[in-house]
Amino acid sequence: MKIGDRVRIKECDPLPDVVGETAEVVDLQMQPYEKYREYSVWARVITGERKGKIYGFHHNEIEPLPKVGETVIAARDAQIKAARPRVLEQLEEILAGVKTAEDMDELEKAIAEAKGKMLTEPGMGFWEGKTPCWEMFRCPEAVRNECPAFKFRSRPCWEIEGTYCKLYDYGTKGDGTDICEHCRVYKRWGQDDPIKIKLFGKGFNAARK
Repeated sequence: MKIGDRVRIKECDPLPDVVGETAEVVDLQMQPYEKYREYSVWARVITGERKGKIYGFHHNEIEPLPKVGETVIAARDAQIKAARPRVLEQLEEILAGVKTAEDMDELEKAIAEAKGKMLTEPGMGFWEGKTPCWEMFRCPEAVRNECPAFKFRSRPCWEIEGTYCKLYDYGTKGDGTDICEHCRVYKRWGQDDPIKIKLFGKGFNAARK
C-alpha cells in the first residue's frame, strides 16, 4: 500500500457511517496522539457524507481497491488539464463585463475574499518562537494543511473549534476541549491560561454546519 492508493473502509467503530465508503491514502505513518490510538494509515474519504474528511485507520480496517486502469487515469488527467482553459474562458467573460472602475473594485474585492478562504494567515502568529502543535505531533501534511490550527496561526490550537485533534471523538462541532487539558502542546505553551474556544466555524467540521 502506498500514498494515492484507493481503499474501501471495512471497519471503523467510532464512525460506522464511513464503513463501505471509498478513501484515498494520504499518509503512511504512526501518529502517537497521547490518549489517542495509533493509526498507521491516514486516508481521505472520497464518497459518502464525510467526503473530503481525513481519518486514521489500522491496516485491518481497510482493504485496497483494484488499481484503476491506465485509460481511466489518462481520461481523468485530460479532464484536469481541460479545466484550466474553462476557467480562463470564464475569467475572460467576467472581464468583458467590467466597464467601470466600480466594476473593477467589486471584482478585486471578490478575488481578495476568495484568496482569504484559500490562504493561511501570514507568519507564525501565536507560534512565533514556539514549536507549533502540527510539528510536535508530526501531523501528516494532508491533515496539517486542512487543519484550522495551521491556517489560523494568530490563535493557539486550543482556542480554535474543529481542529483535527478535537474531532477525535467525532463530535458534530469539534468544540470539546477535554483533550486540550491533557495535551502536551497546551502544557508546554498554555501557561495555565483558561481553555476556551474563541475561533468558530473554520474547522474540518465547517462543511457539515
